[in-house]
Amino acid sequence: MAADASTRPLPLSSPDEALAAAYAALDDGHVQAARNIVQAVLKNAQGVDLHVEARALSCLAHCDRVTSRLRRAAETSRRAAQIFEQLRDTQGEANALTTLAHVCMLLGRNAEAVEAALLCVRLCDKLPLQAQTVLAHNCLGLACSWSGDHDRGDASLELAIQAARRCVPPVSIYQPRLNQVWIEASRLLDERYQSGRIASLARLESLMRECRELELAGNGLAVLPGLQTMAKTISLASSGVLATWQGDLAAARLAIDAAARSLTGTMTWLDSFVRWCAAELAMAQRDWETAERELIEMREMALAVEHEQLACRAHLVLAQVFELQGKHVLAQREHRALRRREQRVVTEGMSSRESMVAWQLGARQSERHLQQALVVSKQFERWSLEDALTGLANRRHVEQQLAGRLQTLQAEQRPLTVAMVDVDKFKSVNDRFTHSIGDRVLKTIAALMASQVRDGDLPARWAGDEFVILFPDTTEDEARPVCERIRAAVSGFDWESIAPGLRLSVSIGLGEAREGDTIESALHRSDASMYRVKSAESTHA
Repeated sequence: MAADASTRPLPLSSPDEALAAAYAALDDGHVQAARNIVQAVLKNAQGVDLHVEARALSCLAHCDRVTSRLRRAAETSRRAAQIFEQLRDTQGEANALTTLAHVCMLLGRNAEAVEAALLCVRLCDKLPLQAQTVLAHNCLGLACSWSGDHDRGDASLELAIQAARRCVPPVSIYQPRLNQVWIEASRLLDERYQSGRIASLARLESLMRECRELELAGNGLAVLPGLQTMAKTISLASSGVLATWQGDLAAARLAIDAAARSLTGTMTWLDSFVRWCAAELAMAQRDWETAERELIEMREMALAVEHEQLACRAHLVLAQVFELQGKHVLAQREHRALRRREQRVVTEGMSSRESMVAWQLGARQSERHLQQALVVSKQFERWSLEDALTGLANRRHVEQQLAGRLQTLQAEQRPLTVAMVDVDKFKSVNDRFTHSIGDRVLKTIAALMASQVRDGDLPARWAGDEFVILFPDTTEDEARPVCERIRAAVSGFDWESIAPGLRLSVSIGLGEAREGDTIESALHRSDASMYRVKSAESTHA
């Protein structure tokens, strides 16, 4: 059977071609294929080409945005923006900031979203007019609206539309116009919450009519890759809401059912959005049971895909449904739940916003701050290669270093030895003395290893209670005395100072790399040696 297009690996050539292929896969709806391509580019670029690394991170963040992995997208896009700023690549930074602003907005981090979007707009002012300018104003409009300032949001989207029309060649105005539909619907929803009724639908009708005309003319295009199918669902669902508020319930049902059929099957925030539209229809029919069920589903789906804004909206509309039925106690419960959720969002966003503000205010003021940005960048890189518990190198770092050494082994004819270190009977430590003591044991062994190795050796935590040491330019015979020092240091340590009755030892296996070795074969040789040592020690015990 032929491989499905969404999973079949694509041949990679240059980073430019690979990233273009990833964006094309997104447009075709093959998000996992896009992620696979980008991750391969990122792996090849790390520590080699910072600019390619930043571009790959930016693309990866967009993949996560499309699939509603919002917290991951926020961290990745922030990292990309920082690298681009360090490289003084304004275009790349603006692109990464657009993603950051959008995902922060969906996560409910409104202040951070507005700040990132404003910075993106200012950066785009320094660039020639292009699609990125449209995206910047579009993102600022949405961020302002989700923050409650619908008028400013609508004004920003008008600027996006003006920029789209001035671009050469022109950019479709469909995406900002469709977002104006959402902003107007949100404004009407807030108005209904305050006054108990929806006022004039004239502007919503006009906006929706223009969107349909753009679709019929073949101009219903999303500016960003991977959002075309999403725009179709948004348009259908919005048409359903408008028809509901107009009182045309038959047309509303057709539109909402069509929106539900257009969903991809992989849950995103659109599933939650369509549930809200279905709840609006049920409310118009005074089918309270269905409305409650749809809104509860809306809330749970929104939480599943990390869309805090829609989760809050579900609480708000559900409170209205309860109030319309005279269920005031349940309505109060939803209001309290809404306040708790809003507070959690504020708390969660504080550290992220502090980092964002410090970066914005400091990074551009002087060369000293530029160097600080570089330090932050290196810190992120160090964290990605460091074991969080012990502070040693982690498995990823070992694999990178070992792969590089094995590639040059034949050409340079320089020896390489690998040691596998295993803590004897470590499971009994956790069982007898608690996992907290177990963690202290691992940190202590890591410190003892680090104190005994030579400059240039790489001690690392491999997994659980297993450690690895790379000995570059070292034969097995030369590495053996170092391992014996480690074994003696562990055996001679005063483990009673950590827990009464605690005794520990380690088994260490050595293997010298050979021509043609892979990471797996080199490590397997050391691992097999370690188990022979362990077996011999248990026999003599």
